[in-house]
Amino acid sequence: MAQTGLTMRTQPRPHCPLCGTPGTELYSGLSDFCYAAPHQWNFRECPQPGCRSLWLDPVPIPEDLGLAYTGYYTHSQPEPGSRLLRSIVWGIWHSYLGTRFGYTRGVGPKWLRLFSPLALLHPGGRGELDAAAMHLPAPAKPSRVLDVGCGSGVLLARMQSLGWETMGVDVDPGAIVAAKARGVPARVGSLKEQGFPENHFDAVHSAHVIEHVHDPMEMLQECFRVLKPGGTLVILTPNAVSYGREKFGRSWLCLDPPRHLLLFSVDALRAAVERAGFTVQSVETTVRTVWVYAALGYCIRKTGRGEMKELSKPLNLLKGMAFQIRERMACWRNPLVGEELKLIATKQAS
Repeated sequence: MAQTGLTMRTQPRPHCPLCGTPGTELYSGLSDFCYAAPHQWNFRECPQPGCRSLWLDPVPIPEDLGLAYTGYYTHSQPEPGSRLLRSIVWGIWHSYLGTRFGYTRGVGPKWLRLFSPLALLHPGGRGELDAAAMHLPAPAKPSRVLDVGCGSGVLLARMQSLGWETMGVDVDPGAIVAAKARGVPARVGSLKEQGFPENHFDAVHSAHVIEHVHDPMEMLQECFRVLKPGGTLVILTPNAVSYGREKFGRSWLCLDPPRHLLLFSVDALRAAVERAGFTVQSVETTVRTVWVYAALGYCIRKTGRGEMKELSKPLNLLKGMAFQIRERMACWRNPLVGEELKLIATKQAS
């Protein structure tokens, strides 16, 4: 239900923000699935075969976009509990990170690595497992990682335990308060507003943020500026042409109106990152957390709402997990239909 009396100012966006092609109307009359943003929203699709991005039209003006984040999950993102089963799972998961990426700190005793292959039983596959270390190998020397859109700092706290020097940035003041409470250095505002020195970070990570910003090229260019030559960029974002979007259509959770302003395809993300100056090493798709998207997608299809509390219901959990298995099988046939894009790029040394 929308917040009574609340309005958001908007501006039209009929052309593709990436290539400038006039968009074709895809979905119209969408309401906020998960929270309480007002109005109804439309999505357009780029008809260019080499782009195929999706975007919101009209789009909230930057000054009013914060109204869409009232009650957003980054305000309160709890750390995993200490129950025995969860502790065992995390122990095996951390040992996997040691085996996979060469970490020696924060991954438990060496003997536990004998059990690290068990981590691959996770339904999210390597995409889920590797994300716990930002897809980054252990640094050979003291190194800094910047998380653009750090949320409440759970991931950065883990990277600290693995040996990285960390810094987080997020536009949500509540998330920054939570991050600092975890002992994570973090700043409020956009990346550009921070004025970090040029060539300052060894790695820049941004998970499910670029789809939220009005000017993704500006964000990518600033990532390039603050990254050291030879440094690594990791971008995670929803896949505009995923199996989930095909199956759920206008009920696809990753549309997330009006917070998701632009959704990329593999080709569109690669082109944007290369235009910012990076050398792309790989672009893949993953099935990470598909069970969440699917469980809430079924709810949206049925009721128009996809609130996080629905994930506590066993039937929704089972339906979501079953869909995740289906999508993982679909990715064996076509590796580019996973729910999430994972791009890794480098800033070449001059």
